[in-house]
Amino acid sequence: MALSVGQNYGSSRTVLVNNQQVDLQNLKELRDLPEKRRAGREQEIRSGAEFLQQCPRFPASRACADLPWAILFLLTLLALLLFVATSMGELNSQAAAVHSRHARHLQATSYVWVDDAPGHEGSESGTYPRSQPMQHSFAADGNMHISESEGRHLAASICLACVAGAVGGLVSAALWIMASKTCAWPVVYFSLYAIPTLLMVGGLLALLGGSIHAGIMLCLLGGLMIALTMCCWAHYIPFTIEIVQMVATAFSERSEMVVISAIGGFVGPLWITLVVLGYLAYYVKLTGGMSADSSDGDSGASYLFFFVLMWGSGVIGNVSHMAYCGVFSRWYFEEDEAPLLKSLHVATVTSFGSICFGTMIVAVINTVEAVLRGVRHAAQEDGNIVGCVIALIMEAVISCIGDLMEYFNQWVYAMCALRGGSFCDSARGTCTLISCTGMKAIIGDVLIDRVVTFGFLLAAVAGSGVAALSGLLTAEGGGGGLSRGEVIGACGLVGLVSAGISGGGVMSIMGSGTKAILMCWAEDPDRLHQEHGFEALHTELNNKAREWK
Repeated sequence: MALSVGQNYGSSRTVLVNNQQVDLQNLKELRDLPEKRRAGREQEIRSGAEFLQQCPRFPASRACADLPWAILFLLTLLALLLFVATSMGELNSQAAAVHSRHARHLQATSYVWVDDAPGHEGSESGTYPRSQPMQHSFAADGNMHISESEGRHLAASICLACVAGAVGGLVSAALWIMASKTCAWPVVYFSLYAIPTLLMVGGLLALLGGSIHAGIMLCLLGGLMIALTMCCWAHYIPFTIEIVQMVATAFSERSEMVVISAIGGFVGPLWITLVVLGYLAYYVKLTGGMSADSSDGDSGASYLFFFVLMWGSGVIGNVSHMAYCGVFSRWYFEEDEAPLLKSLHVATVTSFGSICFGTMIVAVINTVEAVLRGVRHAAQEDGNIVGCVIALIMEAVISCIGDLMEYFNQWVYAMCALRGGSFCDSARGTCTLISCTGMKAIIGDVLIDRVVTFGFLLAAVAGSGVAALSGLLTAEGGGGGLSRGEVIGACGLVGLVSAGISGGGVMSIMGSGTKAILMCWAEDPDRLHQEHGFEALHTELNNKAREWK
């Protein structure tokens, strides 16, 4: 139990956290606050302490928290599905009309070459000899058009490349995390210095190629990142190495959580496709056709679809995050009975409403930021310098608020995975735990995001290479009108995107694992070294927490 107090959850001045008295009057976070704000903050801490006392870890049964927000999200999903389903006929007719106009244009203005057709080489015609299959055609505007059989072959190659890239990215990211268990030192240092080094190399190449401004900017950016790493972050590196090794060890013992990444990598693109189809259907209904000019009145609906896109994408990502946190928390407290299934049940059923509520707040902030960006662009086009500056300042402020809220939510979801409870109650419990255990000093010293970023890039490049290889193999049978290099390039590009999605999902395991295990350590510090053997890390965490308090 993280917090153990009497019936009043502590005296008028103290609360008990981890069986230790915490004097609120001397708490560093409250010491310099004005009297009115300090009183309010003390009340929030006591409220969080009460939540921690009343809600045990991994309760046998959990009520569905924040249920109205889950219902609202599911109704939004249902409305979007119905809108797309009822509009598919109109979308298909519009697509057929566009295709028909395009075909008539080709029939009137194309030059057709027939490979190996005696007597027809180089002939100009609007018809095609039935005895020979069409290989490729070039319209008068210079664009290439491939036949139906070539299109099927290319589609098969692209689909195979998409799957190959996703698998390659997922496997590469998982291997990168596994390597961190035994090679944490080179993994962390390589992650910290590889990206700025690549930026500087790219800058030098740009300078040699004649792009002076781009080369200088890349070199300056890479040099600045290296200087910051060496001068400001160097003393955080040993601590980050220990954290990475701990998370990688837990992942190696619970590697089945990769299934969550695979599911998220599949559902995420489906949501994006659904929202895009919904917007296209709305656009067709508004303008009367895909080729019509956009109406000035559709900006409000565009922002609505943007909100739905951000909300749904965030919910999918946060469901994965909470499930990861549940698996890592059960590893820490040695809850070995079906950790993956139980964690998925919490994330998709009992705490799904909390995810929907917290993500909706971030989606609203992101939408407001998008509106301000549109206002800034409009002011810029009108030459309104004052309006442009004001909109830019407001956009930056809203962006910072959104980033802070999104980051804090990640810790709240870790608390939801551990104890359940509503989003607001979990937020209070998270604040109490972080404030009273010195976690703020620990959070600020971890450079795990740099390791995650480099692992994501590595997985994307590896997956792109696997996809390009699949394109090479499928192109050997004949690429039709497209050259072999074009097929390979298209497959590599598709693989880069799919590998980025799947690899990014796997690499997010490290960030989720860090938050979950640190939250568990704040609840029960001794278990880290007594049950899992991380004595040095436990000592380092205690020292940092003691310095903060």
